Amino acid sequence: MNEIEIKVLDMSAVLRPSEAFALVLEELGGHFRKLALIIGKQEAQAIKMGLMSYTPPRPFTHDLMLAVMKEGGLNPVKGLIYEVKDGIYSSYLYVQRADGTEFQVDARTTDVISLALRKKFPLYVYEDILEREQLRNISPDGSTYTVSVNTIDLDSLKKAMAEAVEQEDYERASQLRDEIRKREGKEKNTNQP
Repeated sequence: MNEIEIKVLDMSAVLRPSEAFALVLEELGGHFRKLALIIGKQEAQAIKMGLMSYTPPRPFTHDLMLAVMKEGGLNPVKGLIYEVKDGIYSSYLYVQRADGTEFQVDARTTDVISLALRKKFPLYVYEDILEREQLRNISPDGSTYTVSVNTIDLDSLKKAMAEAVEQEDYERASQLRDEIRKREGKEKNTNQP
């Protein structure tokens, strides 16, 4: 599959109080397609620190992981988003050993992005994911866009539905309710013996 290099473009709160954030990733060179990942507050904080190149007085988890890898002769060299299912993005972290051989580790996409921002290694996504999940209907000034419902996790869908009801946007609330029921039905079917 064709891998497309991406970068972190922006991050903004999507629910009030700020419990969820939209992390926008953009294709480098080419069509400039964008992806949006809905992430939690802690993940957003770790990514923001990486974006700002902030060095904390004491190491945080991602800093600790990089220090341990360095001591062990391991060097992270690439991140790849390889799957999106029910709003969950899955990624591989590619790591090079001291002898030059590489291995991959399954990881949370937000962790891979946080490490990439600190260590400055490239991020990629499979082109079919980028094409399928890219942001649609982007306004001319880039301030609004449509996010694929597949990119939103179940908890965020429930919060968005509650917010839609509170704002009396019943059409959007019913669409979100239908997606929630569909996913919860899948979970029940997969958990049966």
